[in-house]
Amino acid sequence: MRTQYRMTTSIIKIAKLNILGYLLPIKVGHQNTHTKVSTEHNKECLINISKYKFSLVISGLTTILKNVNNMRIFGDASEKNLYLSQLIILDTLEKCLAGQSKDCLRLDETMLVKQLLPEICHFIHMYREGHQHAAELRASASAVLFSLSCNNFNAVFSRISTRLQELTVCSEDNVDVHDIELMQYINVDCSKLKRLLQETVLKFRALKKPAQLAVINSLEKAFWNWVENYPDEFTMLYQRPQADMAEAAEKLFDLVDSFAESAKRKAAVWPLQIILLILCPEITHTISKDTVEDSKANKKLFMDSLRKALAGQGGSKQLMESAAIACVKLCKASTYINWEDHSTIFLLVQSIVMDLKALLFNPAKPFWRGTGSQNADVELMMDCFVSCFRINPHNNQHFRSHLDWWPKIDAVYCYSGELRFMFSDTLNRVVQGIGTHASLRMTPSLTFKGKMTTSLKFKEKATELDTRSYKCLLLALVKLIHADPKLMLHNPVKQAPEMQSSTAELITGLVQLVPLTNTTQLSQEAMEALLVLHQPETIELWNPDAPIETFWDISSQVLFLICRKLIGQQMVNGTEVLKWLREILICRNKFLLKNKECATMGGGIPVCRQAQTKLEVCLYMFLWSPDTEAVLVAMSCFRHLCEEADIRSAADELPVQNILPNYATFSELASVSNMMGTGRSTLQKRVMALLRRIEHPTPGNIGAWEDTYGKWDQATKQILNFPKNKADDGQQEWINMTGFLCALGGVCLQQRNTPGPATYSPPMGPMSERKHSMISMSPCDGSNPVASATSCSSSASSETPVSRFLDRLLALLVCGHDRVGLHVRTNVKDLLGLELSPALYPMLFNKLRNSIGKFFDTQGPVPINDTNTQFVEQTIAIMKNLLDNHTEGSSEHLGQASIETMMLNLVRYVRILGNVVHAIQIKTKLCQLVEVMMERRDDLSFCQEMKFRNKMVEYLTDWVMGTSNQAADDDIKCLTRYFTLFMNLLNDCSEVEDEGQAVGGRKRGMSRRLASLRHCTVLAMSNLLNANVDSGLMHSIGLGYHKDLQTRATFMEVLTKILQQGTEFDTLAETVLADRFERLVELVTMMGDQGELPIAMALANVVPGSQWDELARVLVTLFDSRHLLYQLLWNMFSKEVELADSMQTLFRGNSLASKIMTFCFKVYGAAYLQKLLEPLLRGVITTPEHISFEVDPTRLEQSENLEENQRNLLQITERFFQAIIGSSSEFPPQLRSVCHCLYQATCHSLLTKATVKEKKENKKAVVSQRFPQNSIGAVGSAMFLRFVNPAIVSPYEAGILDKKPLPRIERGLKLMSKILQSIANHVLFTKEEHMRPFNDFVKSNFDSARRFFLDIASDSPPSDSVNHSLSFISDGNVLALHRLLWNNQERIGQYLSSNRDHKAVGRRPFDKMATLLAYLGPPEHKPVADTHWSSLNLTSSKFEEFMTRHQVHEKEEFKALKTLNIFYQAGTSKTGNPVFYYVARRNEIRSDEKPLCVHPAHCSAPLSSLVRLAVYN
Repeated sequence: MRTQYRMTTSIIKIAKLNILGYLLPIKVGHQNTHTKVSTEHNKECLINISKYKFSLVISGLTTILKNVNNMRIFGDASEKNLYLSQLIILDTLEKCLAGQSKDCLRLDETMLVKQLLPEICHFIHMYREGHQHAAELRASASAVLFSLSCNNFNAVFSRISTRLQELTVCSEDNVDVHDIELMQYINVDCSKLKRLLQETVLKFRALKKPAQLAVINSLEKAFWNWVENYPDEFTMLYQRPQADMAEAAEKLFDLVDSFAESAKRKAAVWPLQIILLILCPEITHTISKDTVEDSKANKKLFMDSLRKALAGQGGSKQLMESAAIACVKLCKASTYINWEDHSTIFLLVQSIVMDLKALLFNPAKPFWRGTGSQNADVELMMDCFVSCFRINPHNNQHFRSHLDWWPKIDAVYCYSGELRFMFSDTLNRVVQGIGTHASLRMTPSLTFKGKMTTSLKFKEKATELDTRSYKCLLLALVKLIHADPKLMLHNPVKQAPEMQSSTAELITGLVQLVPLTNTTQLSQEAMEALLVLHQPETIELWNPDAPIETFWDISSQVLFLICRKLIGQQMVNGTEVLKWLREILICRNKFLLKNKECATMGGGIPVCRQAQTKLEVCLYMFLWSPDTEAVLVAMSCFRHLCEEADIRSAADELPVQNILPNYATFSELASVSNMMGTGRSTLQKRVMALLRRIEHPTPGNIGAWEDTYGKWDQATKQILNFPKNKADDGQQEWINMTGFLCALGGVCLQQRNTPGPATYSPPMGPMSERKHSMISMSPCDGSNPVASATSCSSSASSETPVSRFLDRLLALLVCGHDRVGLHVRTNVKDLLGLELSPALYPMLFNKLRNSIGKFFDTQGPVPINDTNTQFVEQTIAIMKNLLDNHTEGSSEHLGQASIETMMLNLVRYVRILGNVVHAIQIKTKLCQLVEVMMERRDDLSFCQEMKFRNKMVEYLTDWVMGTSNQAADDDIKCLTRYFTLFMNLLNDCSEVEDEGQAVGGRKRGMSRRLASLRHCTVLAMSNLLNANVDSGLMHSIGLGYHKDLQTRATFMEVLTKILQQGTEFDTLAETVLADRFERLVELVTMMGDQGELPIAMALANVVPGSQWDELARVLVTLFDSRHLLYQLLWNMFSKEVELADSMQTLFRGNSLASKIMTFCFKVYGAAYLQKLLEPLLRGVITTPEHISFEVDPTRLEQSENLEENQRNLLQITERFFQAIIGSSSEFPPQLRSVCHCLYQATCHSLLTKATVKEKKENKKAVVSQRFPQNSIGAVGSAMFLRFVNPAIVSPYEAGILDKKPLPRIERGLKLMSKILQSIANHVLFTKEEHMRPFNDFVKSNFDSARRFFLDIASDSPPSDSVNHSLSFISDGNVLALHRLLWNNQERIGQYLSSNRDHKAVGRRPFDKMATLLAYLGPPEHKPVADTHWSSLNLTSSKFEEFMTRHQVHEKEEFKALKTLNIFYQAGTSKTGNPVFYYVARRNEIRSDEKPLCVHPAHCSAPLSSLVRLAVYN
């Protein structure tokens, strides 16, 4: 087991090495995010493994490195991939070597290191060969060598020593000194340096001059490696001098001194000699004395020569420059020595420092060693400058803390103003030098308008050399900001506005450097500096007096400027800048989280909103980038937008959607960015799926769509005019943009129409082929005619950008370009069918319908050509993809536009294409589309579904029959035709099967296809007979007795299918017509889960106003018969309340709700009014003739007294009012239900009726909330207006009195009704002067009336306790319902499809209604002038009133008669009248019983009247 474990572990380790090799860019090409992450993961695994299996990992990495180095490459891309691969291997090696344990060194590991060393040296030595990436590779290899030498110094030292030995015996002048230079890069401590010095002492004299110079240069750098990595050892050297180190250094000094025979050689060796003296603390102490022994004389002489040369007395400029270098190194080394040691070296420094400063920092004579040494000069002066600050005990200034005794940097913060001015000055010089005309302050602060430093204007253009110099200075200043941002932000004396202005100037200046493409290093450093400036602790320093406000102002400017550049694609390194922008967003959120209590303070300024919009636009537009890494980075940035919204919403205690409307989708986009192994195509599909879910239009997504549309327009022109390989990134970007516009287009529908860029359409072949195309032809430029789904006229400018985009896509569906036409057509078809936003479905359907409709606009035959056929085929594919696509939201939008016309036109066009192979393929695809369409029929909108389906069946069967038959007028003939077709198909299948058996297995494939055809045919026959059982079964029943056994078997199979489908044979019953009408009534009175009445409310909304009286009668009758009157009233009254403008207009107009209320009062309240008002009215009409009720002074007779008349009117009004309010106990229970429903509709909170504004504010939306004082007043007002007062004013017409009252009485009744109405309305008289005297009476009865209204409206009696007077349904009402539904069938379908309130109910109620209406057929409109029926008013309510008045519904004989179903109606007579059948056997009469029903002539009233009315109706 242990052996097996070791083997498994080794296999895993080897596999990791192999995987790393396979993932290198030289193997896989350009790395995407997935391969980069995988590579980093494997690197980490190998680093961890190397801690335990060092030899295995190093050996494998060395092998990989050798193989990569030996690869032959061609081209720049391959060279870059090779360079990246080498960097990955070197970086892995460096980390593995750095983690090597010092306690486990073995011989095999040492041997492996010796194998690796030559490969590493290869990269260090290639620098001189002018390799393009040599500098970076050398830096990485140097890091490997440094880590390698930590634990394997002997191997490296052996290589150096061996090379030194070889050079001692070499006679050539041009020798290879590369291995000697290795000592510059190795890890050197005190003991290792000592060994290097001792080895050099032994062999220096025998070396040739080039080798000696190489040793001198390399030892100097090795010394600084030691000092910088082990400063404590160097410090300890002066506290405890080491004799062996000093001995080796002194010997080497003497050897080098003897080598320096000439001034040139002296200049070469002086920097090393000063270092060797530094390594000898005792000698430096000795030579500081006036007299020294002979062995130290040359050291003292060296220092004297150094001072003279530094002062310009050396006689040679070369010596002076070398002396300056040596003295700077002396000063620099002295800073690593503790002042408390009182070393003599400080005396040496003090003796030369003044001359050194005078030489290096003389403005009159700048220090300059030549053109090629500019950078070295700058480094030298910087070392001197820093060293002078460090060694001056009175000026404790420095730039980075390294040793304890070095001073702190805050001492130079006082120079921040000068540094900022230097930065601004240098920035302007650089910008002017490279030809950039951008202002320093690209976006001024919108919060503070403080005075900012003005940019300098130069009279003369800077030279190229000056520009380079300023770039170097600017780079140094930016690095300084990066190192310590406080140095530039220090403003101790400035006021808050000035402080914010100076900070804004600094940061916007850095922003200018980010997009500079010709200075990559400067751009990168500027981004790093901005990132440091956005750290939370640094943001506090922008303006300590107002940090939050300043943050929103300045940081928003940064986002705005950077995003504007990214949107304009003005940055070559856009992906890297986006990654940096993501880090900026992270820093912003950290700062906001740190100040979460006041995070939104000052966040409402315009620039903040502009930045938010620009950032959204930028991130959206990166989603269609062909670079997968850029897409993933942009998606991850949405996470930080959500985090910021969370912080801001918590601070303001608002829903996060108020700040970021599409928060949920942004979160999903961010989560997808973590997906591993995502290919470019898969990622784009996921992105577009999420974009389709964006619901809320914002300036960000609208701007992104419009900007992308502009770029897409240009890209389309580019692709069509200058086509390239379809795999080109440009075409992939075009595809991504097209998908982006399709997926996000839905949010643009609510925007204002704005003119977009000029349209462009692709070439589509010769004009001769396009003559009769549905695509309109119009030359947009005079010479090159192009095709477009819409013309290029100016009318297109009035369309929305989304509409123009869809028009362009439809034109591209038939793109005829030779090279890219197929590629464009295929992608547009797929994107429209699979990625289009569901919100654009209705617009697309309408455009497709209009485009295909152009085929049939002209007179004559349909134009058939390749372009039209291609468009039809593309349309079929798009529609099938759309209907197959069950994405979220598709069902909601599919039904918003009808596709009936388009589908019929598609079939009309395809049916005449002929029978060529391509035409049959198109027909097959169209059949598949029809099949999918019927599967999604519940989501689609059909205005006349039965007609549409019948027409589709007719067209499709024509293809099978090979003819173009017209639809038969008779349904039986149509059924026969279809049935004959299916039988013929079955016979053909049988004949072919018989022939197939004779030829054996050669036609097995055909047999399988015929079996499938036979199955489909049997299923079609089953469905046909199932839908037409009454006529179809009678027509086909004879096939069961056919002499052909195959025919009989087929019929039995069809019959079995019918039975398996659960077909109901109710239609064969003798009561089929009555049953269908009963089901129609049930469908209209059907109620949904939320109390909605889909069919009834749809009918109420589409019936013309002229038919409202009839509809009111029908609806009340039907719903009361089903005990659902309350639900009908609730829906109607709630709708009326919602639409009312004010309380005064409620139920005042002739609306359907008002007519329903009036009908209810009339039917249910007739007996109540008769009993209540008849005695009162008879008392009024019997008053003496001298009594008058006229109160209008202008209408008084001379003999009349106004006051007396007023008293008369008050008396009768008092009697009537008291009688009315005292009759609450006798108020009909049905009317109580009506009043209660009306009261509830105006009292309860119905949020579903709220306006958009009220919904947002979560307010109530009923009339009682809008008119809270008069909720019960609506009941009283409606009751008197529609019920009581009409009966009082017109008692004869209401049937209460037998004759009309006299005019004076009518006048009094009218005036009384006004007073009663004012009491009910709870208002006083103001306009009519003659009625004002009654205001006291009106006001005194407000409370009484209110109590009465509350009494009759507060409670609704249970449904079971209410006598449903209309529990029967007359034939007249059912026939009227049939007529209303039939005439408004199409409008009902459109209403249900478009009305969102009924969307939850679905289309099933409408489908059932359409099916029933199809079975019932059109309502009969036969002339009745010649019959006795003509005298009957079939639309009146006399029948209902008769039934109510005599309470026939309560009589047992009526109930028994109703259950017998003695009568039923079927067919018509020769004269066209309906025929009623009397089933005598059902009316069994025993000898001891009185017959329930006899001939109407022998019936006694009221039963005889009932039967007669029932028959007539």
